[in-house]
Amino acid sequence: MKIAHIVRRFSFNEWGGTESVVWHIARQQKEQGLFPEILCTAALDKVGVEIVDGITIRRFPYFYPYFPMPEKDKLALDKKGGNPFSPQLMAALKNGEYDIFHIHAGARMANCAIKLGRKLAVPCVMSLHGGSCAIPEQEMALMLQPLKNKFSYGGIIDRLCNLRKVPESHADLLLALSREEVAKLRNRFPGTPVELFPNGILHRELPGAGDFREKYHIPSDRKLILCISRIDYQKNQKILLNIVRHDTNAHLLLIGPVTAQWYLDELLNEAESVGVKSRLTVIPGLAPDSVELLQALKSAHCFILPSRHEPFGIAALEALDAQVPLIASAVGGLRDFLRDGENALLFEDNDADSLLAAYSRLDVSAGKIVDGGRATAANYNWQSIAARLTDIYRGLL
Repeated sequence: MKIAHIVRRFSFNEWGGTESVVWHIARQQKEQGLFPEILCTAALDKVGVEIVDGITIRRFPYFYPYFPMPEKDKLALDKKGGNPFSPQLMAALKNGEYDIFHIHAGARMANCAIKLGRKLAVPCVMSLHGGSCAIPEQEMALMLQPLKNKFSYGGIIDRLCNLRKVPESHADLLLALSREEVAKLRNRFPGTPVELFPNGILHRELPGAGDFREKYHIPSDRKLILCISRIDYQKNQKILLNIVRHDTNAHLLLIGPVTAQWYLDELLNEAESVGVKSRLTVIPGLAPDSVELLQALKSAHCFILPSRHEPFGIAALEALDAQVPLIASAVGGLRDFLRDGENALLFEDNDADSLLAAYSRLDVSAGKIVDGGRATAANYNWQSIAARLTDIYRGLL
């Protein structure tokens, strides 16, 4: 079985949740004896073919149909919210003799792939990684800010190519990350089958902390508050400054690629204005296989994921697997596998007082939630998840 994983972008230098999911699924499929390939635009990378761990990654030219399109706006769309055209990618799909199109993108790319799948009689599975039914209007407006005051000619191309359908309405199957999203999708697209299909994690043994703290100038006697995620308004890291202000022995460490530079600038300015910048460290992205990510987890007093909305929450599961006490906002897909006081401490969305209350319970609850978290993480392994996906493909074929 030859599978085309179709992704808007795939760069090892700008790693995120979608990239992680696609990569782990592809690696498991390779081990099963299947033939996965990853086809994407060259956003945040370069055009060409790369083979990693025996998996072919094909990156194609692309463009955003807006004028003017200065480099800074193109980069912002590459990082988040872009809706590109890539005719060369679609030509490769047409000529690749694939048995399944697994689409991990939305909008135009999904529409083009589904239209082509219909023509070639290739089943089209669409995974909704971004929680398309749950993105707040304010966040959507921020994502589209780079398109403000630009002339759009994409609608003309969409009409000429008959790409005006909502792709979710004519895929063969939608895979949703949370029960909340399943319900919304079934209500909105009653003619399209929808299944709950959660993400997974790869269990990794933690090394010793080594000289991690020394390298990043984090005092050894400080409580290290860790958040590994994209540095972005969706992830809401600014609220964590309240912890550092409240606990003078706490040091906040943020690790992740910066998808909204203006948000990081705001965070740094606020940290300086409230007098905690000396107890804040930002590492703007580490490779997904970096030993320093594991060393950070080993060094952490707790892991906090304060997202405003979260389609699933791989970072939370990885914290559970690493046996780091977890505090998280009670939103989206996190509510499917986190239980307050059992495997995590939960707080209300964007509520600083609720966050501080959860943090104050940490010393008493840490042992219990770590034990519960380890048991939870064991249920989300990529091997079994990928095996179920193969059964789904076979059912469609």
